Amino acid sequence: MAIGEDGPLIRLERVSKAYEEGGGIRMVLHELSIDVARGELLVIVGKSGSGKSTLLNLISGIDLPTGGEVWVDGRALSRLSERERTLFRRRSVGFIFQFFNLVPTLTVLENVLLPLELNGRTDAAARAVARAMLVAVGLGDRGASFPDRLSGGEQQRVAIARALAHDPALILADEPTGNLDAETSRQILDLLDQLTRQAGKTLIMVTHSPEGIGVADRVLRVREGRLSIDTPLVA
Repeated sequence: MAIGEDGPLIRLERVSKAYEEGGGIRMVLHELSIDVARGELLVIVGKSGSGKSTLLNLISGIDLPTGGEVWVDGRALSRLSERERTLFRRRSVGFIFQFFNLVPTLTVLENVLLPLELNGRTDAAARAVARAMLVAVGLGDRGASFPDRLSGGEQQRVAIARALAHDPALILADEPTGNLDAETSRQILDLLDQLTRQAGKTLIMVTHSPEGIGVADRVLRVREGRLSIDTPLVA
């Protein structure tokens, strides 16, 4: 059934995902059902290959479930066309990746502007938003720099600014500190926690970091394609 504005931002209803592999079928996720509240910070943990990234791909509409349904902000993603899902991601989802995924030929400011431009915002107001986001992540003076001139931690700050610039309802972060040292990881997680809560965003983060688990409202573990609830202190 449809989800109203007062309901959860995300609902998974008996979601399964299988792939053809080696002439057979490999079941990655088995009938997952969960609600994610608006403004919640949810962390997903699990062994490599357990289906964590697959789950993010289903929530973002990059991939579709084999069975069940994914609802995001009242929309059943499997009922959208491929183009409609692309537009949904552009407008409603911000992505943060382990290896930053900044465009090397664009300046820092131009990278942050990208999601705004994809949504048709190319005016001075959009540039002002991008500059304000860089200030918010502590890089207000680096807009003219190129990504290769920044440290790993600075590049991830740019990626956070880019993910939030177009004011999406949902932020998806896949191992956002996996390529950073311990101290930089802590700073990045503190910043991500602060900015997403301040803006009232829903954040779903895949991480192995104990610090990342510590900032979560709820921790879910993927085991053999199924979800279980962990306490925030479990690494």
